[in-house]
Amino acid sequence: MDVIELTRQLVSIDSQNPGAGEREIAGFVDAWCRERGMPSRIVEFQSGRSNVVVTLDLGEGGHLGLTGHLDTKPIGDALSAWSTPPLELTVDGDTAYGLGATDMKGAVAAMLVVAERIAAAPSRGLGKLSLVLTADEEQGSDAGAQSLIASPELPDVDALVIGEPSGIDDPWEAMFLVSRGICCFEVEITTTQGHSGLSPRLGRNASLVAADVLRAFESFAPPVDRPGKVPATPTVNPGMMVSGGVCFGVWPGRCTVGIEIRTVPGMDRDRVRAAIEQLVHRTVGDEATATITYEPGSMGWMPATEIDPDHPVVRIASAAAESVLGRALPFAPYPGGTDAAYFMGEAGVPTIVSLGPGWLSVAHGANEKVGVSQLHQAVNLYEHLARNYPAEG
Repeated sequence: MDVIELTRQLVSIDSQNPGAGEREIAGFVDAWCRERGMPSRIVEFQSGRSNVVVTLDLGEGGHLGLTGHLDTKPIGDALSAWSTPPLELTVDGDTAYGLGATDMKGAVAAMLVVAERIAAAPSRGLGKLSLVLTADEEQGSDAGAQSLIASPELPDVDALVIGEPSGIDDPWEAMFLVSRGICCFEVEITTTQGHSGLSPRLGRNASLVAADVLRAFESFAPPVDRPGKVPATPTVNPGMMVSGGVCFGVWPGRCTVGIEIRTVPGMDRDRVRAAIEQLVHRTVGDEATATITYEPGSMGWMPATEIDPDHPVVRIASAAAESVLGRALPFAPYPGGTDAAYFMGEAGVPTIVSLGPGWLSVAHGANEKVGVSQLHQAVNLYEHLARNYPAEG
């Protein structure tokens, strides 16, 4: 099947998360594979949150996995800013617009087309190829990758390649080998609430002290114990959420601010948290009481992951990119987190963090788009990788 037509069909299926979820799109993908004689199964750990696993067993050799997520971010408040219907793939020259076109239904379509090609014309000694198409990536992966790695449903692959968009401003900017983690927390500042007409007697209010904390985090450099093989720098994002105050006339006695740190390899949770607490308490001093609360689960601490640039799957993917794109791709850290945090960070499966069509800069907003030529390149790149991995990997 043509990759553009398949992308069109995937985009037309609502899989917003939060929202419709993945059941309908997973059912479509499962039926599409079965119609072509490819073994496919739907895996659910939460009702309506469907993953799809497809495995082609074509003889002795390595076992490569291609993986992507089936959900999208919600359209949200950006609907009026869309110039085309979000759930219709609209092609204009070499650009195709639609929700999830770049993140990442276009890459999923390319993977499916490659599996169809290989099933129809297997190479000698091809080994195994699995597609691992996950649920819930856009909201923490609880129903997807996190559950898959703790179950027997994850195929026993040697390595995985995630098809997240590997362009930021330009297509195919890099092969991303580092998946940054995250540390999210809130700082609650408590002071004396009272009549605002008496503010000089009450001291600085909670909102002002909270502002001091946010300013302090603007220049915060969290500790990195050892550099990774691919240079990467953590990002500190203060003021992600702010809440406080009662009404006019009341001097605020409580204010809460949310802060996130995008972590990189070589960072230790306990050392980072100790540095956070030291900065907060040094900034607040005796003016207020500060309470730090870390988000539960992976949002409170998700470690960064990194695949060795010398790993065979990286070498073979590099050769595939050079063959298809006509140039070598540099290695770089991904700006955000991906399912590599679970596949590689927890399950220990070597994982290329991002090698896919599209631009990260257009994801999660209005007029999301992908290059038509990029989708065809993705098909050729994934096929080259899949046909060469078993023998060399």
